[in-house]
Amino acid sequence: MKKSNQSLETGILQCATPRGPAVIAGLGVDVPELRQARALWQLGRFDEALNVFEAAVRKYPQNLVALVDASRAFGARFEIDRAEEMLDRLAKIGKNNAEVLHLAGQSYRMIFRPEKAMRCFERVLTVTRRNPDTFLELAVLYERRHRLPEALAMAEDCLRAEPGYEEAELFKGRLLRRLKEPAAAEELFRKLAANDRVHPLVRAQAWAEIAQKLDQEGDYDGAMQAMLRCKEFVKTDEKPVLEESERLQRVLHDLAHSLTPGILQRWATAPVSPPIRRQAVLTSFPRSGTTLLEQVLDSHPGLISSDEREVFGRDIFPAMWRSPTTPIPTAAALDAVPQERLKVQRERYFSYVAAALNQPLGDRVHLDKNPPMTLLIPGMLRLIPETRLLIALRDPRDVVVSCFMQYLPLNTNSVCYLSLERTAARYVHDMQIWLHLRGLLRTPWLEVHYEDCVRHLETEARRALEFLDLPWDPGVLNYRDRLKEKAVSSPTYEAVSKPLYTSSIARWKNYEKHLEPCFEVLRPCIEAFGYNH
Repeated sequence: MKKSNQSLETGILQCATPRGPAVIAGLGVDVPELRQARALWQLGRFDEALNVFEAAVRKYPQNLVALVDASRAFGARFEIDRAEEMLDRLAKIGKNNAEVLHLAGQSYRMIFRPEKAMRCFERVLTVTRRNPDTFLELAVLYERRHRLPEALAMAEDCLRAEPGYEEAELFKGRLLRRLKEPAAAEELFRKLAANDRVHPLVRAQAWAEIAQKLDQEGDYDGAMQAMLRCKEFVKTDEKPVLEESERLQRVLHDLAHSLTPGILQRWATAPVSPPIRRQAVLTSFPRSGTTLLEQVLDSHPGLISSDEREVFGRDIFPAMWRSPTTPIPTAAALDAVPQERLKVQRERYFSYVAAALNQPLGDRVHLDKNPPMTLLIPGMLRLIPETRLLIALRDPRDVVVSCFMQYLPLNTNSVCYLSLERTAARYVHDMQIWLHLRGLLRTPWLEVHYEDCVRHLETEARRALEFLDLPWDPGVLNYRDRLKEKAVSSPTYEAVSKPLYTSSIARWKNYEKHLEPCFEVLRPCIEAFGYNH
């Protein structure tokens, strides 16, 4: 049975990002420069590694291994334009080579060039129809654009090319569910979930799909039991990830609590390297309604949004404060960042954003939507003090249930959602940091409640646009029209494409007996955000 590690770890290819340069056998000579670059990469000396990769590409411009490895390395460091240039050359050189085109397509997908990725994969199918991974890649890309019949055809072609491809069977089940064939979908999910020979992460996702169906049918006890089965498969690898998550939470908690009104005032009034940016952050906690609000605002011609990009937290923020004498971020470390370094990292941030979006920001408001960004608000305000903060709020009990009742690839955030109790504790940790910060901030902020958006979308859209100094545009209420062609990175991409529904409000009551042990922990946030009535 075929198992792609990348697919399994990231949820059927949907959220894949490169973990480092790829070693591609059989597509060129593995020259010494590439081995040196990979060694530097493994040591975390990324800038040096990129310089050596660049030199290898210049020295061996026709070497396919060099182009693939270098493009993925540059993409992993958010040097999107340089990576794209290399991939364009790779696709041209290998235009009749199915393996090269497939690798180019994967790499385009990783650097947020889905249209070029689809063209590469479609070109592969004109050369050969024997590569099942190509069919699955196309199925995922089509499904994200709601091209469901085409996606299903690709999934079925994948299974014809390789019967028993577990991930393709799982994905076919999701497509059948979306195409209103629930019985056929459930049959596939239950077959995968019950088979001990199926990869545990495929079984976990199958149980999550079964739980979703039981929830929709009103069998809430059955849905909870199915999700518990899902989480058991994921928990087997949780220990090192949970330890790292807890360490990060302590560090970022201490950072927030080391801030003072004076420091924040100094940052807010510090001179800014031109140009002054129209920047906003939309954050809070996962499953709090950030995707809905983002898609509404992104329909405004005066705004453009970045959807859950990792660049700030993974690259820009550490580059601001890290030095041999500052192993962790503190208020003092951020306060001491030299202006020249802030200028460089600020330019890197906006350069990356424009490259990932594949268009200039111009004078539009840039909205950086990222639910986990709450813990990094201090860093964002240090780098871009003109940032405005939009905070999406939802009944904490609904947030906890919603986070728990889904499968997510294991990382330092999702590892906290493997039990209801742990989910509640993480929610309180993050949102109490927000409650602490909002009492100190000298930066404009606005809280928007998910329930109000569902019931009174125009009113809440007007509030948010006014806060961002944007005029009212009735077109934002037709945001779903844009989603017919636009891919959304958030795990809630499917739900946000549907008409607004109120069944997600007070959903926690369906799971009240399971959630009850969490009530006391959640009570301060329930009261602080006005959900105790």
